Amino acid sequence: MAQISSSTGLISGINYGDIINQLMALEQRPVNNLQSRIDNITQQKLAFTDLTARLTALRLTGTTLKKKATFQNATASSSNENVLTATTSSGAAIGTYQFQVARLVTTQQTVSRGFADFSSAKLAAGNITLELGGGELSQSNSLADLRGGAGVSRGLFKLTDHSGATAVIDTTAAVTLDDVIKKINTNLDISVKATISGDQIVLTDQTGKSASNLIVQDIGDGKVAADLGIVGSTATNSITGTDINFLGTNTSVQQINDGRGLRTASSGADLNLHLADGTSIDVTLAASKTIGDVINAINTAAGTKLTASIDPGSNGLKLTDNTTGSDTFAVTALNSSKAASDLGILATGSAGVINGSPVLAGLGTVLISSLNGGAGFSLGTISIQSRAAVSGTSINLSGAKSVADVLNTINNAGAGVTASLNSSGNGIQIVDSSGGTGNIVISDVSGTTAADFGLAGSFGTTVASVNGANLQRQWVSENTLLADYNGGNGVTPGKFKVTDSTGKSATIDLTQGNEIRLTNVIQEINSKGIGVVASINAHGDGLLLTDTAGGTQKLKVEDSDGTTAANLHIAGTATGTTIDGTMEKTIAVTANDTLSSLQTKINDLNWGVTASIINDGSTTAPYRLALNAKNSGLDGRVVVDAGTTGLGTQTLVQAQNAAVFVGGVGASQPLLITSSKNQLAGIITGVNISLNGISDSPITLSITRNVDNVVDQINTFVQNFNDMTDKIADLTKWDTTNNTGGLLLGDSTVSQVQTELYNALQAVNPEGGRYRILSDIGLTLTDGAKLAFDEDKFRTAYSTDPDAVQQLFTAIDSTTVNGTTTTTTPGLGYTLESTISDLIDPVTGVIPRENNSLDQQTVDFQTRITQLNALIDQKRTRLQTQFANLESVLAGLQTQQKSIASITSISTAAK
Repeated sequence: MAQISSSTGLISGINYGDIINQLMALEQRPVNNLQSRIDNITQQKLAFTDLTARLTALRLTGTTLKKKATFQNATASSSNENVLTATTSSGAAIGTYQFQVARLVTTQQTVSRGFADFSSAKLAAGNITLELGGGELSQSNSLADLRGGAGVSRGLFKLTDHSGATAVIDTTAAVTLDDVIKKINTNLDISVKATISGDQIVLTDQTGKSASNLIVQDIGDGKVAADLGIVGSTATNSITGTDINFLGTNTSVQQINDGRGLRTASSGADLNLHLADGTSIDVTLAASKTIGDVINAINTAAGTKLTASIDPGSNGLKLTDNTTGSDTFAVTALNSSKAASDLGILATGSAGVINGSPVLAGLGTVLISSLNGGAGFSLGTISIQSRAAVSGTSINLSGAKSVADVLNTINNAGAGVTASLNSSGNGIQIVDSSGGTGNIVISDVSGTTAADFGLAGSFGTTVASVNGANLQRQWVSENTLLADYNGGNGVTPGKFKVTDSTGKSATIDLTQGNEIRLTNVIQEINSKGIGVVASINAHGDGLLLTDTAGGTQKLKVEDSDGTTAANLHIAGTATGTTIDGTMEKTIAVTANDTLSSLQTKINDLNWGVTASIINDGSTTAPYRLALNAKNSGLDGRVVVDAGTTGLGTQTLVQAQNAAVFVGGVGASQPLLITSSKNQLAGIITGVNISLNGISDSPITLSITRNVDNVVDQINTFVQNFNDMTDKIADLTKWDTTNNTGGLLLGDSTVSQVQTELYNALQAVNPEGGRYRILSDIGLTLTDGAKLAFDEDKFRTAYSTDPDAVQQLFTAIDSTTVNGTTTTTTPGLGYTLESTISDLIDPVTGVIPRENNSLDQQTVDFQTRITQLNALIDQKRTRLQTQFANLESVLAGLQTQQKSIASITSISTAAK
């Protein structure tokens, strides 16, 4: 059979290719119609996608407008920006507040004695220690803590000296008792010196005259002098005030034991009272915030069988057993609690009474029990021989309860020496005042007090003073706030891994939000059971981790999320079996070290201070080492102990926290706020305050509502809504000129979208109030179904009743019937969010459902196209076959014709 090799028949000459194509073009029309419908559906889907995007933008606006915080933006204004300024965040507390900035933060500055040269003058060999954050044997007493927690009023009082001169002492900005003492001693109008003795203020006239009594009196209805215990009039040279530092029911438990506080059990009772009649009483103190709470807890638990009270004049508690019997009256600790010890009542009674040890030190000093890392010292009798004496003077220190008691006892013993705190403030210094030329000899008569204090020995004739050892006051305790730790930088919440010596590890998570104090860290570590015990170290200046697993590896701590372990100073590998997070670092100084080399060593240590060399301009010894604390405020201070190096340091600028009083004019005891930085956060919700200067009078800070944010949101909503309205109008229009309709003309989905949105905008807030519909606040529908926003009307409405405007957008109503709660959302913000969410919900939304329907139509049309194309292909193949067969038939006929012609030709020739 002949084959067709082109679209034109070789025999017939017919262009069958064109004929087939024309026939197939007729068959292709239904396919083209279907493809056109698919293209139209694609355009419709794109239109719905565009509408969905616009609706999503509107929903976001609705979500913003449903939040009360959107309507609670505020602006802060200060009556004196030179003193303080503030910034606000969403939800800032609206109101007017008054602050008086008493002082700003200062950063400690310390300098050495002068040296002739910084690179050649040698230091003596020894150790220098830098203790970051505490360790001194003195303390500053807050006025708020005095008088049993009742505090001291602030204001004015009048002081008259013996010459008749008067001065008004203004304590309105005083924070501590030292501030009051300084106010008196620096006043140039009078000649009176104020000092502290024990728990009292002593005023001494220094005029040498007798024209007037020494008089202290309050002004008007003030009571500052009365609270300070110094009101009086005397012809003598001094006024000794009354006790203003006593234990009271309002004394905070965090104040006792030099700020180490009360350490209660993590769970269960804290102490047991065993009475003479055999009664056993457990007492829980976890909820106690004040000494009054402690007393109430004990008395409530004991009923009439025991009486807890404050022992007048002793700064301690007193427990009286009201029962009789042969059993021993005693207090014991329970559940590893240290509360009984901290309250000074962990003891056995005598004659039915336990007189607790003091839990408050005297003014300006610390308890002996705070020394030696909190273990205290058992004091005995020492002997001191001055340079002029041939034998020592015995001094019994066993009755001393505080460091001041020790100093006073020595100074009153007539031993020819003066005792004081050393220049570092962390030990005791004995200075010979006898004028002799012999040795100073200090020894123990009973006990080891002289040795414990680092004072024991015979000191050569060239030595006029003896500098005692660092007595290691405990200032870090379980109650230490993490926010104050790490030199005032705080401890960043995070996670770290502890691995014991057997390789067993645990992750310590301090991001749970309840880690406030160091005890929370200790409890978290100890709860893991991995052979690592956390505690306060022996010097009371940091956290200690001890490996008890007995393995061959080294205890290791590494941060896994954040810098928490580094902030706690426990990141690293153990020395021996411990990691000591001490806040004290030691620098070894050799006999070849100079100021320059020491500067390098200090800066390389990178601990607490930066060192530099300054020139004071003097001719003989101008070079000094300046040590500036890295961190500001009280927690950033550094105790510098130069030891035997001869560096000779003195502090030029004492570290102090910023102090701000919250309260108006006339408030005698306003709220005191302190901060290690010149910023205050959290005092007013949503407001951060910057301190720029100090003030003699209160500064007014006004936090007012700011409507601009809401106006911006509504303008955005109106613009988006109107853009969508224009888009829908374009999609549903009828072009009368061309008699063509928009892509979605007559589409029920678009109609539903419009209906739902307009219903939402016309909803009435059933909650009542001044404004119930949007037109009340300037939002109205205009020609073309567009929104119009009268901003002036809105601002007026907002200024008139901001809560009603907020309610119109954010109101939500819930009703409960038969245990089932039904929530309605009448506020525009909620209504918009829920309405649009329903329209575009991926499963039930009208637009997604319409898109799904369009997708199905596309699939159906595409299937039909595939089927039609298959039929068309079959028809094409059939026609091609038929034309091929035609050519074959014609070829056969042609052959036959030729054969017949040949036969005819032969026949004709034969005739």
